[in-house]
Amino acid sequence: MPSVTRRASRDADHREAVARQVTDAVERLLAEGSTYTSLGVQRIAAEAGIARSTFYLYFPDKVALLLRTTEIATEELFAAAEAWAREGFEDLAALERTVAELVAQQRAHAPLLAALTEVAGYEPEVAAFWRARVGRFVEVLRRRLAAGQKAGTVDRALDPTVTAAWMAWGAERLIAQHVAGDGGRGDARLARGLATAIWATLGRT
Repeated sequence: MPSVTRRASRDADHREAVARQVTDAVERLLAEGSTYTSLGVQRIAAEAGIARSTFYLYFPDKVALLLRTTEIATEELFAAAEAWAREGFEDLAALERTVAELVAQQRAHAPLLAALTEVAGYEPEVAAFWRARVGRFVEVLRRRLAAGQKAGTVDRALDPTVTAAWMAWGAERLIAQHVAGDGGRGDARLARGLATAIWATLGRT
C-alpha cells in the first residue's frame, strides 16, 4: 500500500495543478479583454475545465482567487528583483537587466495586475495583500542599503527605509504606467533610464 506521506504528496501536487489550471484560466480571460468584476465563477470554471463545485473546493471566493493568481504570476518578478537586491548592487549593467526583466514580467501579466489595482481600490484585503507583498521586497532593499552604507558602497546620507520604499513603489508604479501606455517600443529606454536613476540615488557614478 502507498504510504500516507506519498499519498499526501500526490494530493498536494494535484491541488496545486488544479489551482494553476484555474489561475491560468483567469489570466487568459483577462488577456482576452474581460474585466475581473465581470468574470463569473461559472465562466472561470468552464475555461479551466473543472466543475463549479470543484472551483469552490480550492477558492472560497473571487478575492481569494485573485490573490492566489497574483501570487503565482509574480513569483518570477519578485524573484528577479530580490536576487538583484541581494547580489547585484555592484553592477549597473546587472541592474539594467533586472529592470528590463521586471518590465517584461509586468507586460506579461499586465491585465492581471491592472485587475489587481482595480479591485484593490474597493477591496481592503486585496490592497493589504499587495502592500504586504511589495513590503517584503522593500524590507530586502532596506537591509541591503543599510549593509551597503556600513560597507561604504552606498551613500551614507540616504535614509534606507525611505529610499527602499521609493525604489520599490516608485518602480512598481512607473513600470505599470509605462506598460499601460506603451506597446513595448520604449521598454529598453525605460529600463536604462530607471536603472541609471536608481544607480545615481545609491551614490554611484
